[in-house]
Amino acid sequence: MMTFLSSYGQTFLLGLYIPFLLEDFSLSNAEISVFYMIATIASAAVIPYLGKYIDTVPIKRYTLFAMGLFILALLLMSINPYWFLLPLAFFGLRLAGQGLFSHISITSMSKYFLEGRGKAISLASLGHPLGQAVLPLIILGIIQTYGWRNSLIINAAIVFVLLIGYLSFVLRKQDLKVKDKGEAEKNSDHDELMSQKEILGTRNFWLLAPNMFILSFTVTGLFFYQFSLAEFKGWSAEWMALGLSFYAVAGSLFILFAGPLIDKYSAKLFFPYYLIPFLLAIIIVWIVDASWAVIPYMILMGASSGFGGALKSALQVEFFGARSIGSVRSLFTSIMVLSSAVGPAVFGLFLDIGSDFDGIFVFLIVILGIVILLSYRVIPKHTLARLKYLLKRRGKRFDSFK
Repeated sequence: MMTFLSSYGQTFLLGLYIPFLLEDFSLSNAEISVFYMIATIASAAVIPYLGKYIDTVPIKRYTLFAMGLFILALLLMSINPYWFLLPLAFFGLRLAGQGLFSHISITSMSKYFLEGRGKAISLASLGHPLGQAVLPLIILGIIQTYGWRNSLIINAAIVFVLLIGYLSFVLRKQDLKVKDKGEAEKNSDHDELMSQKEILGTRNFWLLAPNMFILSFTVTGLFFYQFSLAEFKGWSAEWMALGLSFYAVAGSLFILFAGPLIDKYSAKLFFPYYLIPFLLAIIIVWIVDASWAVIPYMILMGASSGFGGALKSALQVEFFGARSIGSVRSLFTSIMVLSSAVGPAVFGLFLDIGSDFDGIFVFLIVILGIVILLSYRVIPKHTLARLKYLLKRRGKRFDSFK
């Protein structure tokens, strides 16, 4: 439910209100884009400070705080008569909606599940594609019926009723017990509460950070300019809409595949490989101009996004343990939010200086290739040595490798 409700703070849903904001406040596209980018970057800077408290504050109280902040932002945007208050409203929606709601969801799955943690993260992550699939149509219907300002009040009421009802009547105190190494946590490298400074000083943080940045950076940039891309490639809007449906379905399926595989083997095993479909998607959209290319392009992007979402969340627990997961996730959530602000800006810069999408694709292929190669550092040296040994015995069975 929290990942589903985080859609209210995501770009794909807030974008529905941009035409009304432009008209009511007499703003240009450049002005409102700057407001949005500033608010997103500011929320990325604040998330690490607020996110770490989920390790020490009871989850119900923490959720109520995030809900209150989010509802205040919705109401501010609804009644706001001044253009200069828009960045403040955007800030609250991005911080609470995109940032803290998702943070609460995945952190809770990581803290309160041990056996089946990968499945729990995968199932909770389904809220993202579900929100992408159903909320735009619902919100558009509410806007057309009641107007855009009243629709924001209705959104606030929906969030309030769902969360208060769940926290009051469903969530039980006996379920909120942290599952960590003291209770047979098998894979994490740390079992003590770590400060964010200590987390930033670890090798594992800098191993995972480029992957957290590049996926959100690229997906947000491509989706922000999806219709410009369609015009460049000669694709119709209908083909792009069809491709987005394939993206959502592929993301959902690979989220579900990820959980059982992570539980059975470990997130580290798949970490070096999950971006390879994404790299193939960029190569396809670069070299193929035919309209059908949008289908494999979106499917491969959805595969990496879906599998990677569950994988990276589980990997954070394997690297840092469940007790510090709030501080860990808040740092990585900040990176994700920051990259979602930087992506469209960098893509726009490429286009403004006279480059076309071919230049962007070459840039992305190089960067993704570097990040994928760096990801192989997660494989322990003794595993690589064992693999080399087994490859030398290629005439024999590989039973021992399992």
